[in-house]
Amino acid sequence: MRVFIAVDISSNALAKLQKEILSTTGWDPGHVKPVEPHNFHFTLIFLGEISDHDVDRIKEMLAGFSFEPFTITYSEIGAFPKPAHARVVWVGVDSEGAQKLTGLANDVVAKMSELGFKADKPFSAHMTLLRSKDRPISASHICSKYQGQTFGSDWIDKVHLKKSELTPSGPKYSNVYTVEAKK
Repeated sequence: MRVFIAVDISSNALAKLQKEILSTTGWDPGHVKPVEPHNFHFTLIFLGEISDHDVDRIKEMLAGFSFEPFTITYSEIGAFPKPAHARVVWVGVDSEGAQKLTGLANDVVAKMSELGFKADKPFSAHMTLLRSKDRPISASHICSKYQGQTFGSDWIDKVHLKKSELTPSGPKYSNVYTVEAKK
């Protein structure tokens, strides 16, 4: 089973922002694919292909995991690897929300490291909005246009162990296990 641990996003403002970006840029839908709004999430750690036994161990570890809920506010638009030649266009998070989200990710990674899992890269408080399918796009004007703006907020109160199934029409995610924040 291909799995990761993530925080889901419920903000309708991001779907609206995604549509606005696509309509103002004129990017060809054959070359730029929006992330489906029901797939919006922050990956805290990608665990990869694992056995059912490992899934059970992860669920057991997460059962004892505790965190307090918090709010994040979406701000700024960025692009990877760089705005002039982007493969990914993302939305960031306010500094306080990013700090809390990073702390949550670090706590989850520490728990997973006890089971022998390692993060493949450090956590970055960004969420992918659009992906270039076959060649880099110039997103510099979009990054400049939205500099300093905010796009709504979300209440972070659940962490999910998610299963990822790769299909020709895009990834399909389902929750395998959920941890709710302490109130």
